[in-house]
Amino acid sequence: MDTEETEMLAEVLSRGVGDKFLNMAPTQEGPGHRSCMIYSAMVCPFLGGPEARRGQGANSYGEEIPSGEARGHKGGIVAYDSCEFRETPVGSGCVYGHPLELLEYERGEDLLDALKEAVDADTEALTGTCPPWLLDDETAVEAAFLLAMRTPEETARLKAQRRMAEARRKRQKQAKASRRRNR
Repeated sequence: MDTEETEMLAEVLSRGVGDKFLNMAPTQEGPGHRSCMIYSAMVCPFLGGPEARRGQGANSYGEEIPSGEARGHKGGIVAYDSCEFRETPVGSGCVYGHPLELLEYERGEDLLDALKEAVDADTEALTGTCPPWLLDDETAVEAAFLLAMRTPEETARLKAQRRMAEARRKRQKQAKASRRRNR
């Protein structure tokens, strides 16, 4: 998040009106795991420092963002109460709910303590039980992942291949039965 957005959200949260603030504009930036977002802000060349510049230009809902644009003197990581992907008048994107927390920083290294706390919190949360397939059967995990990541086109293609294979087996079985009868 750039300086302008960070300062605006800091003001909203400092006034205690985060639960009344709702930005309906979509963004191309999807949600992420808190520890991962903090880590990304620390190591990403663009997010990591105020002197950083965009390496490539972009187009965000019709607004041109030129290559070389500065991040600004302040960055921020925001936690929201909700998030959904939906179609909006300017295009599909991620629309966030009410802001809950803002981690402001100037340089990525300013976030080191926040990262340590987030990782510690994650570690504590992971002490519960996991489903057996998550820990015991790597092949099942990989199969579940590949199934979840299929595009609709891939799913349709695989269904068509299965139907063709079933039809081929049925024809072979019928031909074998026919040969037996003809002996």
